[in-house]
Amino acid sequence: MPNKPGSSQITVEGTWILVCTYQRNELLAQLLDSLAAVRLPADSPLTAPQVIIVDNAPEPAAAQTVAEHLPSAVYLHQPVPGISSARNASLDAVPQNAQAVIFIDDDEYVPSHWLSAMIDTANATGADAVTGPVLPVFEEGEPEWLTNYGFVRKLEHPEGPYPRRPATHNSLVRFEWFAERGMRFDEMFNFTGGEDSDLFERMQRAGAKYWWTKDVLIYETIPADRSTQAWLHQRASRGGYVRTLKIRRRLPGPVVPLRIAGEGVLRLGYSAARVSAKKLRRKPVTFKDHYYWHEGLGMITALAGRRRIEYARPDAQPE
Repeated sequence: MPNKPGSSQITVEGTWILVCTYQRNELLAQLLDSLAAVRLPADSPLTAPQVIIVDNAPEPAAAQTVAEHLPSAVYLHQPVPGISSARNASLDAVPQNAQAVIFIDDDEYVPSHWLSAMIDTANATGADAVTGPVLPVFEEGEPEWLTNYGFVRKLEHPEGPYPRRPATHNSLVRFEWFAERGMRFDEMFNFTGGEDSDLFERMQRAGAKYWWTKDVLIYETIPADRSTQAWLHQRASRGGYVRTLKIRRRLPGPVVPLRIAGEGVLRLGYSAARVSAKKLRRKPVTFKDHYYWHEGLGMITALAGRRRIEYARPDAQPE
């Protein structure tokens, strides 16, 4: 996919980094410090990357953190609760003449070459979106059991076209998808998460091409309460719930529950077969082997009416 016809060149001045945050000021400060240290081209008129911070807390709790660690950043308070609402607020704040946006999470931080690597890869390939690995950094050290079990983040993929969907934790997207094509995050996923996979799936169906490169590796801080099998399994179950939302929206009709149940059962069976095969060959069972089980379970329990609202706030529960 190199040099995609019609792809315009992206510059640092035409690129905006979008960050949504919610009551994680210490981690946000770490991210902002890393962005302040990013290397810019020698001829750039900018002294720091262009960054938009959307604070989704009930009150503007991150304003001082932004002012102290990256005062050039645009700070916005979006009191309407929900991850999609926050992400859409960041997109609405981007100038219409922007060339690209980069999504990154508030619990991550970047090396100094990251921004130039993102832009250079997009220009060299003409891709509609560029993504790369996110390396987990455990606050209390990586648990021994997790080394073999595996973690959520994918670190390895062949350099080149990426057939899967990116995520908003480390992705550059050409802004034409938002300014000209009107793409936005669906607020159906405000409290469940999965809004990014839904967006990138819709872009892919509309013809978007993605590129993976190891050169844009960044780091994610993992707290102790996420370094457990229970948390990983809960995240997989949430993935199954989000999958049911996508199916219901894309394929409305009376047969949808049967479709969801069928997919859920297939995932349960596939996981059971993987685990059994590993045990017979005396090989370690990994998170990926268990993932399909918990994803399938999430789909089945969704049919029973159980909701998974990871991003709900105490002051704003979904109806």
